[in-house]
Amino acid sequence: MTLSEYTFQDKNIEIKELEELNSSLKVKSYESKLKMMNERNIPLKPIKEVIEHFFLKNQLISKKTKNSISKIFYCENERIILLVTSRGMDVIWNRDKLIRKYGWFFYIIKPEDLKRFLPKEIEEKQKKKQIEEITLEVKEFEFEDLKIVLKHKKNMRPHYRTKEYDHYMKVIEEKNIPQMDIKEVLNDFFFKNEAIPMKEKKSIRKMIYYVEERVIVVKCLIGDKMYESLDDLVEKYGWYFYITGVPVGKSEISVAIDKIEKRYTKEYFKNISLIDGKDEENIRVTIYPIVLKPNHNCHILGIGKVNILIDCGISENNAENNDNDDSKHVSIDDFKHIEDYLKNYSKLIQEAEKHKKQQESIEEKEESNEFNDLNTLKHFEDDSDLVKMENNEVLEPIKEEHELTEEITHEPKIDAIFISHSHYDHVSGLKHFIELYPDVPILCSRITLDLFLLRDSNFLKQESKEEIEEEAYKNIVKNVIYVENGDKIKFKEKNCYLSFFHAGHMPGALMMLAKINDFRFLYTGDYTYYDVAPFAGTKRFLEQISRPIDYLLVDGTCANEDHGNLSDQFHSLILFMEQKAEYEDNVLIGADPSSLAISFMLTFWRYFRKLQLRKGFKKRPNIYVDMMVRKNIQVINHRYEYIYGPISRLIREKANPFNSIKFRWFDANDLEFLRQRNNIIISHPPDLSYGIIRNIINVVGRNPHNLVFLAGSIHEQPGLDLINGAKEIVFSENWRVPFRALLINTFVPDLQIKLHADKNQLAEMIKILEPKEVCFFHKSAKNLIEVAAYVKELGVEKVSLPQKRKLRILN
Repeated sequence: MTLSEYTFQDKNIEIKELEELNSSLKVKSYESKLKMMNERNIPLKPIKEVIEHFFLKNQLISKKTKNSISKIFYCENERIILLVTSRGMDVIWNRDKLIRKYGWFFYIIKPEDLKRFLPKEIEEKQKKKQIEEITLEVKEFEFEDLKIVLKHKKNMRPHYRTKEYDHYMKVIEEKNIPQMDIKEVLNDFFFKNEAIPMKEKKSIRKMIYYVEERVIVVKCLIGDKMYESLDDLVEKYGWYFYITGVPVGKSEISVAIDKIEKRYTKEYFKNISLIDGKDEENIRVTIYPIVLKPNHNCHILGIGKVNILIDCGISENNAENNDNDDSKHVSIDDFKHIEDYLKNYSKLIQEAEKHKKQQESIEEKEESNEFNDLNTLKHFEDDSDLVKMENNEVLEPIKEEHELTEEITHEPKIDAIFISHSHYDHVSGLKHFIELYPDVPILCSRITLDLFLLRDSNFLKQESKEEIEEEAYKNIVKNVIYVENGDKIKFKEKNCYLSFFHAGHMPGALMMLAKINDFRFLYTGDYTYYDVAPFAGTKRFLEQISRPIDYLLVDGTCANEDHGNLSDQFHSLILFMEQKAEYEDNVLIGADPSSLAISFMLTFWRYFRKLQLRKGFKKRPNIYVDMMVRKNIQVINHRYEYIYGPISRLIREKANPFNSIKFRWFDANDLEFLRQRNNIIISHPPDLSYGIIRNIINVVGRNPHNLVFLAGSIHEQPGLDLINGAKEIVFSENWRVPFRALLINTFVPDLQIKLHADKNQLAEMIKILEPKEVCFFHKSAKNLIEVAAYVKELGVEKVSLPQKRKLRILN
């Protein structure tokens, strides 16, 4: 969270973020402490949290020192906080403790030394920010059938003062090039200049000019030839042309959703009690997995008398493997299992208490070494009342009737749904569920709701995009209670609440913590530990979660895999991209439109932009995305304040990477770019089964100099054939396409970029959260035995494997 000011003892302290540090600040003590922080994996706490704790709760630093602080500068990349104060010895004395507490190096600067330590570039930027940009005139310039918005401004924003600008200003000065009047420039450029193609001229949507700075900002859809002709334009007109893109556009689905009035607010649960009686100290917490297949996911979390559906990745009449015969399939309605849960709630609780007592008996014997430790991982895998052990010993079930420890007098129901993120395997049953239970509140983030409707509803097929037409989806929107990172949902009982934290994996994804008195349950949803632009991983937020976690329900999709360092994987892919750009070859990437496709676009854009600005790279590729990826990007753009990190800041400060001239989109009616070279084409889904992709593969796949990379899980054709080494793709009986491009997946099989956490990320989560028990979802129990043993080695007291439709009491 970005801060600009903090108030302490009625004094306003100015806070500014630095993008870079003056080299004089990098003293030996800083370098050694930075190395120590990295070696010990000391987490970096959010700046807002650090500032608040430092001033309000930190007893190590005196009030005199705190009162003496006039300004605070911080640089997140360098993990340093600069306190401008005339005092501060107690900060220096306690520096090691502050580092361990916050993960930041504290540096003291005296007010008189401030200018000496701040980079000149930063000083200049701060001065320029104080001069407000002013619009002097707005009119329209007519060209052909277009009316191009023309704005005359002064006090040009620093964003346009690039190294390229400085270079051309020097050229203008050295060659003494006169500045042509803006009217003459426009008339000549549009009506006489034949070097610029008509298509590029017609792609211009807006122009802004600054007379004093001699800059014309051209906002257009295409600008390749313009950029190639930049030298000629400068010499002919005496103006520097800053060529940039047009806005990616508003998110129509977000606008339509915001029009719908909500039924509930966050205050709804404040009056809901978790208990029937008065025993607030012993509120039962249970978990009941509805479905655990890799492509479906759904649990019921019971908190006292409240039942929360955790994700809704269920479906009607789906086929499940019969455990007794893999060759047979049984048609099962997953929704029936929810009905069964509610109908048989008392019986399930009774059986769970009986099994819990059995388990406690087993654990007592294990502690006395009567059983092998690995048997702990196999408890209750069998559906019978007997627990079979590896040494063939059998523990007899408790035969006497078991009385419930708490009488159930309420009528059980699903009280709420938590949707962790918008991927199909977590939301596939949401529409039908709300049709069956129309009044159930839904907890999810704004971005999750937008992306769900974007993909699941028929909104994109509607003729009018003014409002959502389907009643089922309107009802879903009405039922949503928005929750974002750091939010809490409180119950009537004081020590009981739900809280939410960024999960990584994709935009809008959240983890959910249920704190019931002293018991802590954390559901990760699908997660990534590290940041992957444009979303923050869990690493940044785990320190905000109170520990230890009693029960960690964690994504096990890739828990037995080792993906290596994610940054290194991205960098390896970029090296391929750079080589292809150097030779002006094309690259095709298949990726999920709501997660990796956006990450790739931002990563490539940032890398090649820096390469161009810092090293004069002349062959920066164009990045093309399909319309579905663009629609997802529009949602991110619309909800940018709910995205953590630098992307949100860039959009807010009007330096939006999505508006770059190098970022473009295409549809079936606009594939002319395939005739050109040096493109990075990002399309969905990962296996390239989307209809329009056939035309693209037909061109890209024929050339052995081009690259193809499939990111993510491959389930359909043509991805499956390509991974298996196919030299020809069969689209139909009469359409076969030769494939000669280099498939990175087979050329470098270790290059895997996935947004599910691997075993290394799992280990980091466990190290910080200190869970007493870990259980997995998203993978069958038989595929998790080795992972469970690995987690036990990490020091977790108890590791349990998922048991489909077996209710477990967790506390």
